[in-house]
Amino acid sequence: MSLTPATTTTPGVRLAAALDAVGQLVTAFVPPGYDRYVRLLNPMAGTDGSAVSWRSVLAANDLEAHPWTQWDEVTALADRRFPPRPAVSWAEPEMGNPHPQLATALIRALEAGPGIYNFATWAGYADEPGQSVVDFSPSAREMVLYSGPLVDPQGTPLVPQVGSGRVPMYWWPDDLQWCVGQDIYARSLIVGTDLATAGRILSAPDLDAYVVRESDLVLPEDV
Repeated sequence: MSLTPATTTTPGVRLAAALDAVGQLVTAFVPPGYDRYVRLLNPMAGTDGSAVSWRSVLAANDLEAHPWTQWDEVTALADRRFPPRPAVSWAEPEMGNPHPQLATALIRALEAGPGIYNFATWAGYADEPGQSVVDFSPSAREMVLYSGPLVDPQGTPLVPQVGSGRVPMYWWPDDLQWCVGQDIYARSLIVGTDLATAGRILSAPDLDAYVVRESDLVLPEDV
């Protein structure tokens, strides 16, 4: 679903003001005060359009994922094995571009209703045409704002896409009942939300999800 460039910076200014202005804690990427925070790992993309989770790759190598698993822990496996899928090759999880399968499953878990939501993506992508820009902490990233729905009239999830064709890293409703966000170089997303919604995210079979704390340090993922 192609999103519409925002006509106002107000939702972005409100979110930016709620983020911790300094540091690298969870609350520098999504606002403080939510009941629970969940980290979602962006899956590997298959050449057939499918996805495979970090959890399944680690399990195939007799290892377990943890809340702050980093991609280099997977690539460090010299003889790593992948779940068998004939004639499919895998690309490493993208940074700053959540997989459509992750987005679809997250929309379902959020139980997003009809209406318009807010989105933000980095202004620095070469093919990003958006104009409404707000700086997000902690690195004063220039983020382009968009708006649009997350479901169609029948309630079917719509994967959001910005002008560059990417799935945005930031999603949130006007009331900030929940917030999805992360740094532009991340291979994961962080969701701040209530306990019930977090429970649905954690139990969703298509999401590689882990509870984190708002006081946790968010490690760089551009390795």
